[in-house]
Amino acid sequence: MKGFGEANDFTGKTAIPFCTSASSGLGESGELLEELAGSGEWEEGAQFPSNVSGEDIRAWLEEQGYFPKR
Repeated sequence: MKGFGEANDFTGKTAIPFCTSASSGLGESGELLEELAGSGEWEEGAQFPSNVSGEDIRAWLEEQGYFPKR
């Protein structure tokens, strides 16, 4: 993730970090990625269970207002 944060230009973009995990949460990962990237608008992220579906993630993003609801 360090290389991803440093290698990409997030200027004018909104980043919403999230992870899947059976045990550990997102922790400070979102804040650390924001520091590495140095640009962009970074929103608070979330941790999902390891068996989360794409539909569940989309529903979460819709609730946050990032996708129009279907």
